[in-house]
Amino acid sequence: MNDISRLSYPDFGNPLEDASIIRNAVYFSTAERVYSAELVLKEPINVDQRTLDFMVVRAFEEFMTSTEDLLGWLFALQEWKPGEAERSLFILLVDKVKVGKGKYSEDNAVSLLKSVDAEGFRRLFHIPTDEELMSAGVSVKLVDDLRRSVPFKLDGWLRIAKERAEQARGKVRMFNKLKHHLIVFPMEERGKVWVPASVKMDIKQNQIGLDSGFLEANPNEVRRLASSAIVAQAVLHDTLAIILLTRYGEKYRAPNWVVRAYQTYL
Repeated sequence: MNDISRLSYPDFGNPLEDASIIRNAVYFSTAERVYSAELVLKEPINVDQRTLDFMVVRAFEEFMTSTEDLLGWLFALQEWKPGEAERSLFILLVDKVKVGKGKYSEDNAVSLLKSVDAEGFRRLFHIPTDEELMSAGVSVKLVDDLRRSVPFKLDGWLRIAKERAEQARGKVRMFNKLKHHLIVFPMEERGKVWVPASVKMDIKQNQIGLDSGFLEANPNEVRRLASSAIVAQAVLHDTLAIILLTRYGEKYRAPNWVVRAYQTYL
């Protein structure tokens, strides 16, 4: 007999409680991010250079927001204490976890994921052990399926975290200039767009230090960035759905967009 309740975390049905926050991420926020990224991929690619400039900026924005979602959830789940209001997911995600700042840096995300094996991944993401699942009456097939999938989930999280961190904070500063002021300069003769990231002025030395970067404005880069955004959301969704299933006893069936993402991009 299945008695998943013995694995359950506290939940009184409040819309800001942990179960509701995870449920919202599984069924709304991850799906919205993918919907937005797929709009980029549905656009015709055989277009003029100016339209490609528009598209690569949009795809880059989708990539950066999706990967920030993933890292934000990583740190929130690490610090999550179910049943404690001050360590609830709502408080952590809304007020505490600031991706890229202090202990929530991209490098720390990579180090954290590198430091765990499959069992450590399960502890980090609040996924019950095989023994706990078996004692709660979960089917052998589901337990086996979950065990086999964990290394792939860990690999997915780590791969995305590395992709986010590979340019240190440069791309984050570029993104900030896009999302706040859209400071970006098309360079049609080079098939790129130039994005200033930060400026440091030394009046005494009469020097200006400029940190900047380029986005390749071509169809391949548009597809790569938008596809990576979708992969990040599929990996996040998949992991949160397991928590919803095992810790809150909710029935779950992967929506079409998740199946499509795994078949197409992973």
